Amino acid sequence: MAADLLSNLQVIKSSKSTKEEVLEEMAAVAIKAGYAREGFNQAILEREIKYPTGLHTPLIEVAVPHADAEWTLQPSLVIGILQKPVIFEPMGGEGGDVQAELIFMLTIEDPSEHVDFLRAFSTLMEVPQVLIDFRNSGDPQPLVEKIRGNMK
Repeated sequence: MAADLLSNLQVIKSSKSTKEEVLEEMAAVAIKAGYAREGFNQAILEREIKYPTGLHTPLIEVAVPHADAEWTLQPSLVIGILQKPVIFEPMGGEGGDVQAELIFMLTIEDPSEHVDFLRAFSTLMEVPQVLIDFRNSGDPQPLVEKIRGNMK
C-alpha cells in the first residue's frame, strides 16, 4: 500500500554536490534502515539514467527516484534536503535540467505505488509553500500529512 511509504520515513540533510553522490548517500540510508537490499544504490543510479525523475515544480524543484521492486524489503520514503541544488534530468525528457533541492527516494513493492505517490505528491504543486517550509524547517509532518491526505 502506498501509504506505507510514509510510515517508513527517513529525512537527511545532504551537502553532496552531484546527483550520484546524493543518491548514493540516500540509498545507503535506505539499506541501513532495512528498507532496501544491498545493491539498491547501484540499481537506483542505473534506473535514473534510463528513466530520469527530476520534476520542475513551482518555487522549488525536486526529484523522485526509485528502483525496481526487486530491491525493496519494505516500502519507504527517504527525503533528502540539499544544501545546494543538484542537477537531475527531467522526467519525460522535457524542460531542461532540474535544479533539485529536495529528493524523495522511494522503495516500492508495486509499480502502482509510484504512480499513487506521484499523484498525491502532485497536489503539493498547487501549494508549493509546503515544500519550501519543509526545506527550511526539516520537519516532515506537515508535508507527510498533506501527501497522506491525497493518497488512496
